[in-house]
Amino acid sequence: MNKYVVLDRDGVINRVTRGEYITSPEMIDLLPGAARAIAQLNAQGYAVIVVSNQQCVALGLLTQKGLDLVSESLRTVLRSEGATIEEFFYCTHLKTAACECRKPQPGLLLEAQRRFGFDLAATYFVGDMFSDVVTAKNAGCRSIFTLGGLDDELHKRGEPFPHMPEYIARDLADAVAYILAKDQIEA
Repeated sequence: MNKYVVLDRDGVINRVTRGEYITSPEMIDLLPGAARAIAQLNAQGYAVIVVSNQQCVALGLLTQKGLDLVSESLRTVLRSEGATIEEFFYCTHLKTAACECRKPQPGLLLEAQRRFGFDLAATYFVGDMFSDVVTAKNAGCRSIFTLGGLDDELHKRGEPFPHMPEYIARDLADAVAYILAKDQIEA
């Protein structure tokens, strides 16, 4: 595959509440339409990669092995609905760490790009936080902000984006419809 879409995990694929961490496979709760949206991308030749901050590991709430179990469980749930995640890239450092991999730094997107060789400028990054939009900008990706996630309230209050996303989507299904429509126009 030479077309890629990068997704944040919590608030885009999986339901989450601010301040809550997904620390076990039992906590996986797919957002409505998320699996179908990923399956649509896959059917149109897109590989899907997840890029997510998971400081729960550094906080001691979850081990790296536990995070891997959550990822594999999510992958299994999605696969049962015809959707495939190519790979998961996580920053497990504290938000106070000065690392290059924690969003909004572009490190994880750059690592994914090196590994899979996709064109960052032609790749969408879909996230539910303002920092995801900045991450996309910092990596040279196209960005889509999804409503209903962790920064939905900021958007509803009229907080300006630090960088305007290309598109504001109701959810992942709407984001995928936008991506596929743009793909047809730009083809």
